Amino acid sequence: MGDIIRLNYIIVFVMTLVLNGSGNVRGIVLTILVCISRAFLGGFLLFRVLTRKGDGRFDEARENPCKFLIFWVFQILWVFLIASPVIYVNGSGSDPDLGAVDYLGFAIVALGTIFQVVADLQKYSFRADRKNKGKVCDVGVWSISRHPNYFGEVTIWWGAFVVAVPSIQDQNEYWALWTVVSPIFTMFLLLFVSGIPLAEGKKLSRFMKTPESKSEFLEYFSSTPPLIPFVPFLYKLLPTWFKCFFCCEFPMYAHSELKEQILPGDQKGSPAAMA
Repeated sequence: MGDIIRLNYIIVFVMTLVLNGSGNVRGIVLTILVCISRAFLGGFLLFRVLTRKGDGRFDEARENPCKFLIFWVFQILWVFLIASPVIYVNGSGSDPDLGAVDYLGFAIVALGTIFQVVADLQKYSFRADRKNKGKVCDVGVWSISRHPNYFGEVTIWWGAFVVAVPSIQDQNEYWALWTVVSPIFTMFLLLFVSGIPLAEGKKLSRFMKTPESKSEFLEYFSSTPPLIPFVPFLYKLLPTWFKCFFCCEFPMYAHSELKEQILPGDQKGSPAAMA
C-alpha cells in the first residue's frame, strides 16, 4: 500500500513539472531529488511487503471496508499536503537564479534521503541475520535515533519547503508559506499517528521476553532519542522534561513495563510524566 502512495508522489511531481513547461531549473533539481527518495522508499516497502507477505500496519484496515475506504480518501489529502512545496515550485512559473537558500534546501533533501536509505538498508541487514532475532536494532544510524528512517523523511520535506521559499519571495506570494504544512504534517503523522506510535508502546513487548533482552532494550530506549539523532551518553543525561519538549520523547512511546524505570520518582511530576 505504501509503495502505491509513493508512486502517486512521483506522478504528481512529474506532471506538475511537465505541464508547467517552463524548464524551471529549481523545479527540475527538486523533482529529481524527491523522486529518487520516493522511488527508493516505494520499492523498498514493496519488497518488504512481498517478503513478509503483508504489512501488519494495514492488515486491520484491509479487513474493515470502511477503514480501508477512509484510508484511500485520506491519502489524497495526504499526498497533496506533503507534496505542496514541490507542487508550488513546479507550478509557480517563478525561476529566480539559484542562491544559497536553494543549495541549502537541496542539501537538506539529499541528507534526508541518504539518512532514510542508509537506515532502511542497515535495519534490513540487521534483521536478516538470525542471530539478531528478538534484539533491538542499534547499529549504524540506529544507534543515534530509534527511528532514523523517519528522521530522514521529515528532513526531506523540510528541505523541500526551504527550496520553495525563494520562489515564494520572487512572486511576492507570501500566502504560499502555508506549504510549511508539508514537513509539519509529516512530523504529526510520524510522531502521533502512523509512525512511532505503531512501532512503540505495547509493540515493544517483543524486546522484553527475557530479563537480558529487557535490560538491553531499556538501556537503548533511555539513551537513544525517538527521532532527532543525538549522542547516546549525552541524551541519557538529559532530564525527562527536556527530552519530552525538545526531543519528542513522549510518554506514550514507553511500554507499560518500562515507564516506572524510565520515569524515576523525582521526575514523575514533570511535564513529560503528566502529558
